[in-house]
Amino acid sequence: MLLCLQIAPGIAEGGDYAARIEYAELQSADRGYTVQAHIDYRLSPTAKEALHKGVPLAWDVTIELREPGVLWDTVIHSRKLTYSLQFHALLNQYAVQTPFDRSEMFLTLSAATNFMAAVHDSTLIPAKLLTAGKPYLLAVKTQFNRERLPIPLRPLAYLDNRWFLSSAWYTWPIQK
Repeated sequence: MLLCLQIAPGIAEGGDYAARIEYAELQSADRGYTVQAHIDYRLSPTAKEALHKGVPLAWDVTIELREPGVLWDTVIHSRKLTYSLQFHALLNQYAVQTPFDRSEMFLTLSAATNFMAAVHDSTLIPAKLLTAGKPYLLAVKTQFNRERLPIPLRPLAYLDNRWFLSSAWYTWPIQK
């Protein structure tokens, strides 16, 4: 498989359909911080077709608070949030399942992805993890979870760039 990716590098890139993290920030809260982020989910026509045929799609949003180092960063806080999107044909509505066991129904795909886009992680990051005057990085990534696809679709999802719906790591400097 590695040879295939080296021969055809265009296959390994998400292109126009990769998710993009638009912003992320720490919000001051009582005795700590919470994270807010906004993700632009861009579904390929292939993913939309599968969704409309009843295939649920899932993404894992990873949030890390890092302390920059000389060779590599030290992760001082990490959290993974899973969101799933499904179309219910009988209701003609989209359902979004959040990591907080909350499910919301929407009439349009745009409304459903806009709901998923607004990430509000209310899990408290203790203030004692951050030292005043030190620089930190807030890193966010969303990873399309191909393992939640039906088994017959998985091999195609690993090779076809229309299924590369993940983002790269995006980092923002945080000064405490």
